[in-house]
Amino acid sequence: MNSVQILGNLARDPELRFTKTGRAVATFTVAATNTYIDSTTNETKEQTAFINCVAWGKTGEAVGNCKKGERLLVNGRIQTRSYDTQDGQKRYVTEVVADFVGKKLDGGFDDASNFDSFEQPQNENIPF
Repeated sequence: MNSVQILGNLARDPELRFTKTGRAVATFTVAATNTYIDSTTNETKEQTAFINCVAWGKTGEAVGNCKKGERLLVNGRIQTRSYDTQDGQKRYVTEVVADFVGKKLDGGFDDASNFDSFEQPQNENIPF
């Protein structure tokens, strides 16, 4: 099963574009932080992962209205794709293709009931 959930803050404002057919696509980065206790020093430490995400259609349009620093809950799948640069080098990109994005509402805890959701309709979940 290819399924991922991310809870974190937008690292920068999302980039919203439209395909030639008018379909919205938003690319965004979520900063997700884990805390752990270092076994050698017994200190609490943090580790932050910056995770690239993409959302299509109405979900993408909704994400495009979000701002840097907002707390998001993202459900989706991991996808790896490749492309060729102008100088002929092959590049690989790993990202989360979101089928659900929720924005944290003011106050409260980080549970699903405290998020305003932008859900991808089932028929719009089309990969690149």
